[in-house]
Amino acid sequence: MEFGDILRRIRKERGLSQDEFAALLGTTKQVISRYETKQRTPRISVVEDYARKLGLPVSALTGEGEMLPPGVMPVGNRRRVPVLGAAACGEPIYRPEDGTEFVSVEDDIACDFALIAEGDSMTGDRIHSGDIVFIRSQDEVRDGEIAAVAVDNEITLKHVRRLRGPDGRALFTQLLPSNPAFNPIDIGGEDETRMVRILGKAVAVRFALP
Repeated sequence: MEFGDILRRIRKERGLSQDEFAALLGTTKQVISRYETKQRTPRISVVEDYARKLGLPVSALTGEGEMLPPGVMPVGNRRRVPVLGAAACGEPIYRPEDGTEFVSVEDDIACDFALIAEGDSMTGDRIHSGDIVFIRSQDEVRDGEIAAVAVDNEITLKHVRRLRGPDGRALFTQLLPSNPAFNPIDIGGEDETRMVRILGKAVAVRFALP
């Protein structure tokens, strides 16, 4: 998408006429029309000035980046990851989504998907209901790390700890809350019938405003 297409889309999304948009950007309706019809190509200084006035990163006007809401300035480069559903901070639950919901995240956070925390069992790690937890896909984590764990196709967020025998083999796995009001979930033993799989390691959390 070229500069003129992007400029026209932004104007229409904000419900502005060319006159109103020109006034916002400190130019004329004729200039805006020429940009939108691709009769004119802007200098980089113009793109930078328009981006500042619109509250967008320069990359949003050049077609190289994600647009942010008006007044929100970018912090580094960002990308989008899918929100796969809700993960219990308590007993395991899972609310599947249709895969169309995404959340933006900084490029330096190495994650593959996000989950919405539900419940209070991880408040000792400052993870509360409604917080967005970013997960890096991997099928193993070290003892003590927080993981998204599927238990019979339901997902919970917990610290993982393995109880090992004298030979070093894991006999049981505990999924540990960080809120002492909640009990661990014990996995393993001869009678264990649940299917348990680590989906990934929690690498970051975005707190929901109260």
